[in-house]
Amino acid sequence: MDLQLRGKTAIVTGGARGIGKGCTIALAEEGCNVVVADLSHDDGTRAFLQELAERTGVTLLPVDGDVSQEQTAQDIIHAALDAFGRVDILVNNAGRGAIRKPFHQLTTEEWRSVQEITLNSQFFMSRVFVKLCRDLEQPGAIVNILSKSAFTTNSVDNTTYISAKAGAYGLTKGIANEMAPYGIRVNGVVPGYVQTERTYPDGDARTERMRKLLPTRRFATPIEMGRVVAFLCSDCASQIIGAAVDCTGGTML
Repeated sequence: MDLQLRGKTAIVTGGARGIGKGCTIALAEEGCNVVVADLSHDDGTRAFLQELAERTGVTLLPVDGDVSQEQTAQDIIHAALDAFGRVDILVNNAGRGAIRKPFHQLTTEEWRSVQEITLNSQFFMSRVFVKLCRDLEQPGAIVNILSKSAFTTNSVDNTTYISAKAGAYGLTKGIANEMAPYGIRVNGVVPGYVQTERTYPDGDARTERMRKLLPTRRFATPIEMGRVVAFLCSDCASQIIGAAVDCTGGTML
């Protein structure tokens, strides 16, 4: 599907692995140049980016950085502008999972570490991106990767992650409300159970138990999430503002 994104520039945080990798692939296949921001890039991720660039004919720029740090947001935006002269799309995917401990045993540092990576990074990146769009009087699109844990959960020892993702949902709606008059659309995607390099390995007993419980009887893939993200970044989604798009494969029914 041609979403008419060719020639645009996207930033994807945590874009070298997992759901972020799916977003990078989907945007590149739609013709976007992509700044792939991640904590680090090893030989494997660089080889993946080179292959994807050769296949799609776009430029993929790996940038190392910790997006939980305020200055990193500035550095990533500057890298994008230096390389491409423009930034049109921001996908806030970077985050970390829960620290699995009972709530009353959590330390302040443990609490902060999840909030900083999962929630604060979206604030830092979005603030710099929105300021750029406002200063240049240009439209833009932000997609935040959320979680069904922000809406419904029966998992235990998960409060750090639930709270961070609930905050990300509120952030999404707040920015969307403020920025819609300026042509900056902000939405969120709510993944379900996505099989990545680090989750739900084939042949694992727990994986097979989980698979049987899913309404679709299969895990989602990162590229499936990425294609929804790419759609939300396009003018095809021009009337979708402040939404949290349910991509959970029916697990929130």
